[in-house]
Amino acid sequence: MQDTVKKFLVFITVCFLIYAGYLIHLVMVRGPALSKHGANPRPWIIENRVVRGGIYARNGEKITDSTIEGDKITRKYYYPLPYAHLTGYHSRRLGKTGLERAYDKELLGQHGHSKRNLEARWGIDRTEGENIYLTIDHELQLKAWELMSPYKGAAVVLDPRNGEILAMVSTPSFDPNNDSLEKNWDQLRQNSGHPLLNRSSQGLYPPGSVMKIVTAAVGLDKFPQLGNEYFNCQGEITIQGRVLHDLRVHGSVDLKRAMALSCNCYFANLGMDIGSEDFTNGLKDFGWGEKIPFDLSVERSPLKKDSLQSPNALAESAMGQGEILVSPLFMALIAGSIGNQGVMMTPYLVQDIRSPEDRVVWKQGPRILRLVAEPEAAWQVQEAMMGVVRSGGTGSAASLPGINVAGKTGSAENPSGPTHAWFVASAPAEQPRAAVSVIVEHGGQGGTTAAPIAKELLRLALLREG
Repeated sequence: MQDTVKKFLVFITVCFLIYAGYLIHLVMVRGPALSKHGANPRPWIIENRVVRGGIYARNGEKITDSTIEGDKITRKYYYPLPYAHLTGYHSRRLGKTGLERAYDKELLGQHGHSKRNLEARWGIDRTEGENIYLTIDHELQLKAWELMSPYKGAAVVLDPRNGEILAMVSTPSFDPNNDSLEKNWDQLRQNSGHPLLNRSSQGLYPPGSVMKIVTAAVGLDKFPQLGNEYFNCQGEITIQGRVLHDLRVHGSVDLKRAMALSCNCYFANLGMDIGSEDFTNGLKDFGWGEKIPFDLSVERSPLKKDSLQSPNALAESAMGQGEILVSPLFMALIAGSIGNQGVMMTPYLVQDIRSPEDRVVWKQGPRILRLVAEPEAAWQVQEAMMGVVRSGGTGSAASLPGINVAGKTGSAENPSGPTHAWFVASAPAEQPRAAVSVIVEHGGQGGTTAAPIAKELLRLALLREG
């Protein structure tokens, strides 16, 4: 009998420990995610007592706020398509995404900064949440949307000196206003264009020839004398019996000339000279395989070490093909860091949070994310990128009168159709105040499709500061 009682007590104790462990896991590990889950009713109970804060562009342009009609509070998105992938949506049935989710507590005023009661003003017993001010330049965001809306793709413009996101669009887009969103939800989910996907931060693409700026930086790190050496391009290169073809015979080229002409043979050979281990370490220095801290969800660029072991795979990766993948945000950070003396800044989208009385209660500041290259090596790559945009280079369509632009074109192979068109750049090349990344899916040549878009975005971004 005593043995039976002991076994029963042991069984009860084990069950208790398992249950306690599950509760601890639920609260400590999954708690933050569950608190933001759209099916969690608690935030929606709080919503009934709060007028949710607004979202504004950097100069105070109203992007999103809550309107009150009687007892009903409605979330209003004033520029739905250009901003949908940033603001996200706010729906009782579908949940919250984007900034609406990431800054939910702030918008609901749950940090104790929001104290103004609306009863005196509107006769309702509710408080106001805090307002979010973005780093986004409103005019630049609208222009980016205008230029990209005919295509599938993404464009990102940032300030490489501090990491501020000045514009960030993904196309196609959607209307996050509730009436439209809930009515068209099934079509949006089934749409082959994937309008709900934020391509700018979550889309992963082969980088094509824009990868050559990374290969050049890694090469200069290992071979400081690289800029003074020449390679004889015969229009093709044979690696372990496999022939990789170039666009044409480029003859004797150094780093600058190879970059300007986007010589595949030069960079394939350079990748093999660097070697698998050093090339992999170089990618790590740039941030491959690492999470990018950001206000929104970002898909990290995978680092598949095994795929870089064979000479053929290494050569392909050095040219931007193979299994190398990047997001448009990541490529903007890379282009910006090359122009910023090899220093990559942490990107951010929210510049400050303000109380209903317009008092700043939290402010974001610049933070260094990583050093991707030594200043001398970064400058040599930047000089080579300037040749890309000058007359005779593949990116001359991005040139700006009186301003040196450092850029790189890319045409990324795509198994399902025409190549994706890339262009990345920064300007003024000597001390960049803006960096841009543009990808047009199935857009063909980067210098033809993506470069003119980047040119307009750079031009407008530089006009911000005169």
